[in-house]
Amino acid sequence: MNDNNFDYIHDHPEIYFTQHSKDGGYVCPICGNGSGNSGTGVKLIKGQTFRYKCFKCGTSGDVINFYAVEHNISNLDAIPQIFEIYGLDFVTKKFQPKSTPKRIPSKEDILQSQLETELIANDIILAAEHLHETDYFARRGISHKVAEKYNCGFIKKWIHPKKRGDSQILPSPRVIIPTSPESYVARAIDDNKIPKIKAGTSEIFNIDILKTSIQNVVIVEGEFDALSIIEAGNDAIALGSTTNVDKFLNWLKENTIQPHQPLVLNLDDDDAGQKATDKLTAELRKMKIKFYEMNLILKDCKDQNESLMKFREEFLQIVTTIPHKVQQLQQDARYKLTDFAKIDTWEKNIRTGRKAISTGWKSLDQVLDGGLYEGLYVLPGTPGTGKTAFAMQMAFQIAQQKKDVLYISMEMSEEELYERHISRISYQLFWHDEKNKHKAKTVHSIIQEGATVPQAKEIFKKVSPYLRTECSVGTLDADDIRQIVEIYEYELNSLPVVFIDYLQILKAHDTHMTDKQAVDYNVLRLKQLSRDFKIPVIILSSMNRMSYSDIISMAALKESGAIEYTADVCIGLQLSNMDQIKVGTSTGKVEKTIRQMKGKTERDMEIVILKNRNGKIGDEVQFKYYAMFHHFKIIAQNNVSKRNEQIFPNLSIDYSQIKNV
Repeated sequence: MNDNNFDYIHDHPEIYFTQHSKDGGYVCPICGNGSGNSGTGVKLIKGQTFRYKCFKCGTSGDVINFYAVEHNISNLDAIPQIFEIYGLDFVTKKFQPKSTPKRIPSKEDILQSQLETELIANDIILAAEHLHETDYFARRGISHKVAEKYNCGFIKKWIHPKKRGDSQILPSPRVIIPTSPESYVARAIDDNKIPKIKAGTSEIFNIDILKTSIQNVVIVEGEFDALSIIEAGNDAIALGSTTNVDKFLNWLKENTIQPHQPLVLNLDDDDAGQKATDKLTAELRKMKIKFYEMNLILKDCKDQNESLMKFREEFLQIVTTIPHKVQQLQQDARYKLTDFAKIDTWEKNIRTGRKAISTGWKSLDQVLDGGLYEGLYVLPGTPGTGKTAFAMQMAFQIAQQKKDVLYISMEMSEEELYERHISRISYQLFWHDEKNKHKAKTVHSIIQEGATVPQAKEIFKKVSPYLRTECSVGTLDADDIRQIVEIYEYELNSLPVVFIDYLQILKAHDTHMTDKQAVDYNVLRLKQLSRDFKIPVIILSSMNRMSYSDIISMAALKESGAIEYTADVCIGLQLSNMDQIKVGTSTGKVEKTIRQMKGKTERDMEIVILKNRNGKIGDEVQFKYYAMFHHFKIIAQNNVSKRNEQIFPNLSIDYSQIKNV
């Protein structure tokens, strides 16, 4: 709790006390001293700055002390209620209370308590008999019928039961609203009095209605607010104070109450009311009690009772529509939580079309039903088949279309990847031009000569604004990649096609995971990434050693469980004619043949569609792989110029100078 808040309370006693007309004193909230033609009222104790005393009833102390005596509660219980009156935030300090022995009530204490309880019960009966003597309920918009039903009444000369017998205390007229058989609220009908004084323990008005009501019971703060809703024909409960939230929740737990209909919460629209509402909503959810928040307070009104008094017909109409509004809210929840909420989005996607992103190879696009769509793509292959070269070339060809690409490499540095791009582009530009063939550079020659290829650099430079490379050796997992994508979207307002090279060396999310558990976790999270952001995610994958000399298949994927079931598309990369290599050949000879084929600078390769969730499987696409230049060329009878338009569709290059690629 902030000590400045206490200073504020001490400096502003007029917020709590009612100003006495004479001598600068205040009306005593306990005995009323100072409200009539005589009496000194509450005065500052001589020599004290914020301690007061009523010289009639003897009550003394600060504002908190007076409030505690007035409401028959402890000073600690009075503090949060005073804070609420003053509009201050109350924060409880965490401390360990000292264990003090409980005082055993004496016989006199018990007799006094019994007497007070009896007096309270008698007050309720007496007040009900004199209800007709006041028009205060009618002035507040509450009919005699409703007031009578809830045993409300009137006592013309009321004195707090604790102060009976003290001849110095002046009585005052009060309307009585029972909150239980042994407690009530005494509401002043004179504006010069303290508005509300409680007799007995602080109970919750009409709480037992939850045991029998078949309506949507409304929870409000003030008793007159609850009576206003009841006046309009709906059941209601008044907490009496936001500090009674815990008492309300405990009552629900103790009575194992499950209301027949969802509750309606409508506390006051202030800080205390909002905090109480937040606590109620959190605890009711835990208790699995259904509820809805609903505003029944009309514009420019502070509460439900003022709404009834100022705009009676409109307020009555609003309350009668509570069941319909609850049904609407239930229906809205059904619309939000079911496929209904997605229909318009689906329709929009259908109208706009989920356009495929071209891989840059027309024949591959054809077997992939147009290209890459949202989903998880897996690209497996054995060492030496050019997985990284294939993925890098595809990423570059997508970037050439001005589509954003995020390429995450777990093995190589950014410089190594850049050198491969330059080598591949230089091959495309010059290899088949006899005069300029020497300009095509391998990575090795680039490093040896310490220079790249200017023309290739210019092409890469024009594509690079759409290509982002991230390199990390074993320090990223799928969740880290998701963060990179989120930053990409935030910074560039765009979502990239994601390439990950490669799966098995992504970091384990938990150090206690096995290799298979780590792969499974990352695969599932990357699949979720593709779904949440509606982007293609392409992950390269190794294969188990037992399959290095075999025809590629799903079973050959290393730790393949999650891949097999989670991937949307699996594109296997292998040497061409693997089925023919294995026919009638010993294992040793097969392995030797494969080594020889992989040793060639120009290799016959093929892509095999191993899995396609939304299309055909088993299709094959033939490639030539020029390993020295990290370049894949699709085997097709295409015109050279047309072919290069597919490779570099958005660049200002003189294609007539580029020979057969």
